[in-house]
Amino acid sequence: MKIPLAAVGCSSIIAQIVLMRELIATFYGNELLFGLVLMAWLVWVALGSWAVARLAVFRWLRERAFAGGLILAGILLLAQMALVRDVRALLGVTPGAFVELGPMVSAVILILAPLSVLTGCLFTLGARLTVERSGSVGPAYTWASLGAGVGGALFSVPLVRWLDPFQIVLLVGITNLAVAVTMLKEPPQGVSRILGGERRFAPLPNLLLTLGKGRSWQVRWAAVKFFVLFFALVAIALPFGRYLHQVTLRWQWTDLAFAADSPYGRLIIQARDGQRVFFENGLLAFETQGTFPEEVAHFPLLAHPAPRSVLLIGGGVAGDLREILKHPVTDVVYVELDSVLIEAAKVHLPPADAAVLSDPRVTLILTDGRLYVKQLSGANQAISLPSNLFDGPDGPFDVVILDLPEPATGALNRFYTREFFAEVQSVLSPGGVFVLGLPSAENYWSPELARRNGSVYHTLQTAFPEVLVLPGEHNFFLASDMPLEDNPAILAERLVERGVETRWVTPDYIRYLFTTDRFEAVRRELEATAGVRLNGDLTPICYYYDLALWLSRFYPELRRAYDSVNLIDLAWGGVPLALGVVWVRWRRRWAVPVAMGTIGLTGMILEVVILFAFQVLHGYLYAEISLIMTAFMAGLALGAAVSNRRLERRPLSPERWAKSALLGVQSTIAIYSVAFVVILRWPIPVPTLVFPLLALLAGGLGGMAFPLAVMLVRREGPAGRVAGLLYGADLVGGCLGALLGSVILIPVLGIPYTCVVVALVALAGLLALV
Repeated sequence: MKIPLAAVGCSSIIAQIVLMRELIATFYGNELLFGLVLMAWLVWVALGSWAVARLAVFRWLRERAFAGGLILAGILLLAQMALVRDVRALLGVTPGAFVELGPMVSAVILILAPLSVLTGCLFTLGARLTVERSGSVGPAYTWASLGAGVGGALFSVPLVRWLDPFQIVLLVGITNLAVAVTMLKEPPQGVSRILGGERRFAPLPNLLLTLGKGRSWQVRWAAVKFFVLFFALVAIALPFGRYLHQVTLRWQWTDLAFAADSPYGRLIIQARDGQRVFFENGLLAFETQGTFPEEVAHFPLLAHPAPRSVLLIGGGVAGDLREILKHPVTDVVYVELDSVLIEAAKVHLPPADAAVLSDPRVTLILTDGRLYVKQLSGANQAISLPSNLFDGPDGPFDVVILDLPEPATGALNRFYTREFFAEVQSVLSPGGVFVLGLPSAENYWSPELARRNGSVYHTLQTAFPEVLVLPGEHNFFLASDMPLEDNPAILAERLVERGVETRWVTPDYIRYLFTTDRFEAVRRELEATAGVRLNGDLTPICYYYDLALWLSRFYPELRRAYDSVNLIDLAWGGVPLALGVVWVRWRRRWAVPVAMGTIGLTGMILEVVILFAFQVLHGYLYAEISLIMTAFMAGLALGAAVSNRRLERRPLSPERWAKSALLGVQSTIAIYSVAFVVILRWPIPVPTLVFPLLALLAGGLGGMAFPLAVMLVRREGPAGRVAGLLYGADLVGGCLGALLGSVILIPVLGIPYTCVVVALVALAGLLALV
């Protein structure tokens, strides 16, 4: 059962990632959606695991049922992918528009249910079959985790870069089919006929050996035909998957001119009567022929008396570069994360807009903008990057323009923190101007909008003594270390003197914007939020504020709940943890499942914390992020293997040893969590090595716990039932950790106090076991 269980883990993690990316491209991809998808997936897997655990006494669920489940998993994944592509049409929501929270939650929960329930069923069934063959349930967890690690690595490196989503889905289905056929002693009659009547099959590793010496020519010929059939199906799947990808995209998008998936999301381009509309992950990014880039570029450039060097982070292909080059600048460094966006823009933008990318004054840098600024500022000299990353000017810059979406996620929040603003200030020349924009409102500001924009405003003031805010539906925050020019006559004169031709930002518009009563009203509104919390790398409160603002659009009555969550501190968690420990010590039979739940919860929060801290310190680089996730899954497999190996040596009192080891795991998790905070205070020389190792250790601690917990409760029922119940408890804890960690704990408490919460939960699990 090793290969079949590994296939379950591999196909499960690939399905989870593919469906997650599809749902993000369909709905609004903020931290709430990430947590919701993970929570729904893990809860359904837990329910499936528990369901088969209750049915473990029925012996008719054997290899054929497992093989059928593998084949069904491939079919369900294909059907669920098609459903996600059509869900907007089913909900009656046009492309690019927000989907209300209620329909979004319902869609996510229902779409993920079939495959995730089946995954839980397959694990528990596989665990029972493993016990029947080897006498131990621990290897089932090891091989499933190992398969998940391999699946994560395959998706992160070759699959997502070279294949479309439907091609990946079809390959998963074909692989599951191959594993299902090879694990059966007698394959279905049709398959047997294709393979020349050879009905005795061996597991996949043995099937490979049939090509060697010592086998009859009939057996070797059957194996050859099996592999020929497998690769023939793969050859058919690749073009067919490409066809399905294009057809289902057109269910969502009319006038589709271009569609591509990159490691960072999905890019869609619509062509309408000469206009091009760009969507990223389902949301409107920009459209050609618009005037918004004029406001992004001209106000900061006019605020500087003689701008020569400019750093632009994002927005270049949206028109910002075109407008910047209308000024007498000599050097423009344009930093963009996604190379797919650049290549698509060169082809689909109007020729005049695409030509600016080849202007000799422009240096294009493909990397994370935060990482680029950090390196230029010298904020973390321990970071080592290729020297050719900085072929352009290395500062100081006269103007720095940040044109990115609002801080809706942890990855975007990094561009709105005290630390980033200080780094920007260090790469500006004396009197240099920094600008960023946030969505706003012309007249009424809700408390949530005031809190989000106010947090950025006051955080910006920690690095820049002078901050000027322009009113409108989009507030532009201009910042400098010297007084900013706010005389509209001077700004209008500079526009005319430089010969800048515009459609929107005209001298009359400049005079109106700086003299309207809204100019002072916006400043007063922001100053009134003086008590708002400042946004930091390790205390990313701003993306919680943005999440509250987004939710208030659909459920304004939750305003009081937002304020209550904002007041959470460590004392709030102490009371329920203490009550939980008292209840578990009263109901002793729940001690081990609760301990597994706490380990699942702490492990998931630690994974989220490690990912978030890596992005803060090193930038959002997809390959490295995927490496951390793969290292965590590999740690689960390695930890389970270590526990299994120790238990196989049959200590004199295995239950007592298992309990001591499980207490040691809980203690180590608590120590690890506190130590992680200390590590973040030190210079980290090689983040791309250190953080995967930290993830490997965190995963290893979680993986060690499962075989130990099974040993402690092995006498309480059939092995399959015990494994299913403990696996479900682990997943329920993980789902709570995914939602609480990403949506509440990290943004509200910050990373250091979140690690303290993890330590307290681990200690509570320890006390429940003692």
